[in-house]
Parts: sequence; C-alpha cells; structure tokens
Amino acid sequence: MINLIYDSAESTHPPNFRLKEGGTTNCCEAPMRKRDLARSAMLLGWSIVAGLLFSTPGLSYDKPSRDQAEKAIRASVYDTMKAFLTVDVQTFKRRSTQRTLNLVNLVYEAAREDPRFQEELRTARITNADEFLRFFLQGMANQYLQAAPMTPEQAAKRVATDAGVSFTTDSDARIVVGDSEFARAKLVAKEWKIDLTEALKKAVLKEVASPEMRARIKSF
Repeated sequence: MINLIYDSAESTHPPNFRLKEGGTTNCCEAPMRKRDLARSAMLLGWSIVAGLLFSTPGLSYDKPSRDQAEKAIRASVYDTMKAFLTVDVQTFKRRSTQRTLNLVNLVYEAAREDPRFQEELRTARITNADEFLRFFLQGMANQYLQAAPMTPEQAAKRVATDAGVSFTTDSDARIVVGDSEFARAKLVAKEWKIDLTEALKKAVLKEVASPEMRARIKSF
C-alpha cells in the first residue's frame, strides 16, 4: 500500500510529502484532501464562468432572435424609404447595401454616355455620383408621391409596417409588398441594410437604350 506522509526534514512551510510503502496515512492527509477538493471546485467554477464569457459567436444564445432581427429590418426599411422620399442622400447611402449604391454609379455612367441625358445632366449641374444619386432619388420620389398622395413619413411607415419579412438565412431576408418583392435585407457588420438593386434595375432598364449597358445592368 502506498501512502503520503509529511516529511519534516524537507520543509515546514508549505508542507512537503513523500511516498511511503505500506503503513497508514499520515494525519496531514485529510487537510490535503480538503485543499485538493477546494482547488478542484474552484477550477470547475472558473471553467464554467469562462465558458459563458468566452463562448463562440456561433452558439444559438449569442444570436439575435428572429423577432429582434425583423424589428431591426422594419426600422431600416422605414429609414431607407423616408430617405428616398425626402431625398436624404446620406441616410439613403448609410442604410443601403453597397450593391445598390454600385448600381446607381453604373446608371450614372450610362446617363453620361447617353446623348438623351447628357444635356439634362449639364442643366442640373451634375458632376459626380452623389449629385446624380440626389437627382435620381428626386425623380423617382416625385413619381411615387404623385401616385400615392401622402407625406414621406406616412408612406415610409406604411411600407415598413405592411411589408412582409421572410428570412432565407440568418443574414438575408425578402421584403415583400403586396405580391412582389420590394427589396432584400442583408446583415452587414451587425446592421441590417436594404438592397433595392433588383427593383431599381427594372425601373432603370426602361430608360437605358445602349445594348452593352443594358447587358451590364442585367448581370449586375
């Protein structure tokens, strides 16, 4: 039988132990076991706390709920729609996906190359993409508000409230108004942004004549 005994010759503080063949356990064995149990309990406690504090983002309890995500999407839809109807370029850019903004830049390029719009751009003194975005939003907002006589705030609230939100993944959702898809919501850097690319493409293709530019827009 192997037991631990206290070796007074080695040290007095902290206690040292050595193995002894046979015999009985020294009286110091019980305090040692208590210390071991206390140390083990403390380590177990810290492992649980560490697991809670440093858990990976992929675990389900670290993800926002679908209800929270839908609420955030509707808020983003409201901001985007209001910015569109009030021609608030900065808010529209902040709430829109980069894909949407890239499409607007492509449309600006098409307008500069089309003789039908060149004079209009010169008259409006449009010399860069942001100015074109303002011009672009103004024209579409006027058409929308003429067709639906209400304030921009009322129109934005109506769309944000009535739109259907259908998740395809944890980072993508379809936004449907009536029977058609109005936009997509994309989770980008923990913020839901609105992708109007497909809806804008339909409106833009009605005006673009160049076959080359039409092909670029369709494949965008």
